[in-house]
Parts: sequence; structure tokens; C-alpha cells
Amino acid sequence: MTTASTTSLLARTHGRMLRHKIRQGVRENRLLGATVGGFLGLYSLAAYLLVGRGLDFIMKLPLVGPLLTERLVFLLFFFFFVMLIVSNATITGMSLFRRKDMEWQIALPLEPRSLVLWKTLEGMLLASWGLMLLSTPILLALAQSYKADARFMLAVVPALLALVTIAANVSTWLLIALVLWARRWMWKPLVLLLAVLLIQTLPVWRTSVDTLNSGDLSASLNQILKHTEICMHPLLPSSWVAETIQAAGRGIYARTGFYNLVLLANALMSILITTRVASAGYYPAWNRVMSAAPGVVSKRKATFTSTGPGRFSLWMRRMLGLDRPSYALLVKEVRTFWREPVQWGQTAIVFGLLLIYSMNLRKMGYDLQNPFWITVISHLNLLVCCLALSTLTTRFIYPQFSLEGQRLWILGLSPLPLHRVLALKLRLSASVLSIIMVVLVITSGVSLGLPGQRILFFSASIFLMSYGLTSLALSLGALVPNFRESNPARIVSGFGGTVCLIASFVYIVGGMTLLLIPSWQNLRQDAVTLLQYDNRIELAALVGLCLLTTLFGGIPYFFAKKQTKNLEYLRYL
Repeated sequence: MTTASTTSLLARTHGRMLRHKIRQGVRENRLLGATVGGFLGLYSLAAYLLVGRGLDFIMKLPLVGPLLTERLVFLLFFFFFVMLIVSNATITGMSLFRRKDMEWQIALPLEPRSLVLWKTLEGMLLASWGLMLLSTPILLALAQSYKADARFMLAVVPALLALVTIAANVSTWLLIALVLWARRWMWKPLVLLLAVLLIQTLPVWRTSVDTLNSGDLSASLNQILKHTEICMHPLLPSSWVAETIQAAGRGIYARTGFYNLVLLANALMSILITTRVASAGYYPAWNRVMSAAPGVVSKRKATFTSTGPGRFSLWMRRMLGLDRPSYALLVKEVRTFWREPVQWGQTAIVFGLLLIYSMNLRKMGYDLQNPFWITVISHLNLLVCCLALSTLTTRFIYPQFSLEGQRLWILGLSPLPLHRVLALKLRLSASVLSIIMVVLVITSGVSLGLPGQRILFFSASIFLMSYGLTSLALSLGALVPNFRESNPARIVSGFGGTVCLIASFVYIVGGMTLLLIPSWQNLRQDAVTLLQYDNRIELAALVGLCLLTTLFGGIPYFFAKKQTKNLEYLRYL
């Protein structure tokens, strides 16, 4: 069989499995499907209206409106391209090197390049459907801003599909190269290099802030555009998509056809390169992963995760107030997290970016002597932290119970009942996340120069929302488990993960609305002096947030705990 026929066979097989799962899901979860579909429809409408109004506002800016709109399009698809590479590498890496079915698929009389090509296409479908959904209302808003006709979408959609294909194949190349050539000793020089680069960029940012605060509009605009020149590099596929959108918006369809052909040629070439890379490198990479033996852990490193009767373990157990089985479960959770570079890597990146952002809030170029801007930025900062936290909880906390897999019965035979396991997972995850988020909020409050009362108010708010979002994700994951799937991206992409994302978004919107009430007086008028906040109103807002947290976090946790107490819960295995 040829590579194309083998890949087609794999695609047809998995396509039938997917159709069967969709039919079964629609037949058994009609209300859930209607809820998800309704939310996606509302999101698309809201995104279209908001992006359309924002683009109209930018386009009406004198002299710089069209220039800023063009640069925003380049920036948008540059970040889309980077996000696609990261998400595809995560999903494809799980499918190629971590899934159990690859152990027998690699033994079948199939060429490795066919397996790699299919897993690349499968990862592309799983990682890209969300991008297509997110970008559709944005593209429609761009068409309205450019006053383009129906041919705009017909010209842009093929370019976007080609971009998705190129990103998926590039992620596969990087993944195989990383597995083949990465060594443990490389991490320390890499971290040192990143630290040096970060230190080198600090003077640039200080200069940029000085320029932005100087009041010179031309110099400020040039400084902003200078830092975005990388996204316009002519060799980037995202730049070709942006050029396609610009040409289609202006009605230059000959130029649109040229860039579509360039993207198509590079997409086909990327598929060909993937087959070559897979033929030469996949089997050695697979063999290295399968033959890798865990290193010998020194006594010093094993002290923290030891469950034996050591002094440190006894001290930790007494401090946390846990018995030995509960402490052993927490150690197991810590070890599992530490052995998953995908989890701690993405988490470190998100929290690292949030920390840098929080420490540099005063360098945004706004007049932070004005209470109006202080109020706006402080609440937007809280919103950013909550949205980032909801992304992490949906991505990593929701599939925790499902990832126990068909070995869950082992936990069922342990001295800890399943509802106790659920409580310990919540206690560990929510405690760690809440501490990190409180530190970020305190850092941003100090950076903004907020009074201690406001810092305490925001810290209590993010503490409650951390527990609420974590409890919501963990409880829904226990209520709608998927023990037959070992890929967390597939678990999150199901109906339960979508409902978790929707519920988290609704919870955040409701919570932010309540927390905005004490600051409403500052937002209604452009005050020149800091208005006093009423302690009773702030306390009432926190009480309302507690009730909302109980509704979105406590009630799902109650039903999840009740369900895990029932022995019939193991029927899902």
C-alpha cells in the first residue's frame, strides 16, 4: 500500500469511530448539545459585534487608522500561527508517543510515515476547530470593516486552512527533532539563555515607556510599530494570510489568488516534508521513548516526595493534618504533575507571563494618577487572571479524574474512598492555584499603587474565584468522566469540557459584575481624587461572590461527591 492509501485507510477508520461517537452523544445528550450550540451561537454574535465596533473605531482614527488595522491583522494571525504550533505539538505528541494504541499500531504492517501523517492530521483537526470557530466572527467583522462582498470569505478560508496545515506539520517536525536530540543537560543552558535575553530586553522596554509617556504621538506610534515588525516577516505563513485578507478587503483578487497559491504550495510541501521526516526519524524517536529508563533518584531529591516514615514526611503530614494514605495520594499527584512536562511547562509559561505583566503595569503609558484609569486597569487585571486561570483549570484540572483511566479501581481498593480522593484533589489543586493567583494580584496591586484595602479586596476575590473555578472543573470532570481516553486534549474537547469552559466563562462574568459594584462610582465620573470605597459595599460584593462560588463550585462538587460514593460509579470503566 502507498502512503496515501494507508493514511486514507486510517482516516476512514477513525472517521467511522468519530461518527459513531457523535451519533451516540447527540442521541444521549440532546439537551447538552443544544446548550453548547446555543452558547457558541451567542459567542459568535457577540464576537462579531464587539470586533466590528472596535475595527470601526480604529479605522476612523485620522491618519493612522488603516495602518493600525493592517498591523493588527498581521499580529492576530502571527499569534494564531504560534498558538497552533504549540497546541498541535501537544496533541500530536500525546498521540504519537503516549497513547497505548500506538504500541500495537506500530507493530502493524504499516509504514511509520503513514502513522505520523495521520496523527498529524488528527491533531490538526483537534487543535484547529476552535481556531476556526474563533476566527469566523473576526473575519466577518473584517469583511464588514473593509466593505467587502461575499467573495471575501471564499478567498480567505482556503488561506486559513493552508495556515492550519502548515502549523500542524511544523509542530510534528519540531516534536520529532526534540525527542531525538533533546538531552537533560540542555535545559540549564536554555534557561540561562532565556534569562539573558529577558535582561537584554529590559532597557528596550524602559526606552519604549519613556517614549510613550513623552506625549509625542508620532514617536509613540513608531515605537509601538517597531516592536511588531517581526510579525510582518515575508517568510512567515501568517504574513501571507494577512496579505490575503488585505488584498481581499481591497478587492485585489489577483493578489489574493497569488497568496492562496503560495500557501497551498507550502502546505503540500509541508506534508511531503513530514513524510520524509517521519520515515527517517519517527521509529528512532519511538524507540528512544520506549527504551528510556527512569534515572536513579538521589536521596536528597526523593526527600520531598517520600511517603515513608522520614522526618520531613512526618513534618509535612502534621503540618497539613493528613494521615498516611492521604499524604501518599498527594505525593502521587505531585509526582504525576512533575513527570508531565506538558502540564508544568504550559503552566509555568502562563504564570510567568502573568508575573511579568503584573510587575510592569505602571509602564503601560496611562495616567495612573487618575483614579479612573487605576480602577479600570485593576479590574481588567483581575479579569485577565481569572480568564487565564479558567483556561488552566479546564485544560488540566477537568481531565484529572478521567486520566486515572481504567486503573481507577486500584484507588477504589485503597484505604481512601473515591469521594475522599476527590476532596484531596480539590484541596491540593485549589490551594496551590489560589496562592499563586493571590501573589500575582498582590504584585499587580503594589505595582499600581493601590491602597491596602483594595489589594485585600482583590486578593479575597481571586482567592474565592480560584476555589470556584477549580471546584467547577474537577466536579464536572468527575460527573462526566471518560476513562477510555488517555489524551487530555481529547477529553477536554468533548461535551463535558465544552460545558466546563462555558460554565467557567459565565461564572467569571457574574463574579466580575459583582466585584465592579464597589468601583462603579469611580467609573461613572472621571475623578481627580481617589474616591473612598464603602466597606459595606465591598463586603456585600464579596458575600455575593461567595454565593456565586457556592452555586458554580459547591453544588457541582456536592453532586460529584455524592456520585463517587456510589459503587456504580465504576461502571464507567
